Amino acid sequence: MSTLHTVNKTGQALELCLRSLLLGDAILLIEDGVYALFEASEVLREVIIDIPVYVLEADILARGVSNRDDLDITAMNYEGFVELTEAHEKILSWH
Repeated sequence: MSTLHTVNKTGQALELCLRSLLLGDAILLIEDGVYALFEASEVLREVIIDIPVYVLEADILARGVSNRDDLDITAMNYEGFVELTEAHEKILSWH
């Protein structure tokens, strides 16, 4: 059963999310969770080998985050967000 993990903060929320990942899951960084592109880029670089990581485009633009291209992370619009929720059986939000 695949899970979409939405992460809206860095720190403990992201750490707990990363500990619970299973193959087939995906991560979507939203709101202040997009700062993980800076604060946890090395960890994300390892995670994206096995788990797809996405970022909400509106949130990276609103926060001026620009290093997404350094990582293999796909920016999603709101329509893509909906498609991700439809593609996974469960959604877990990490705050």
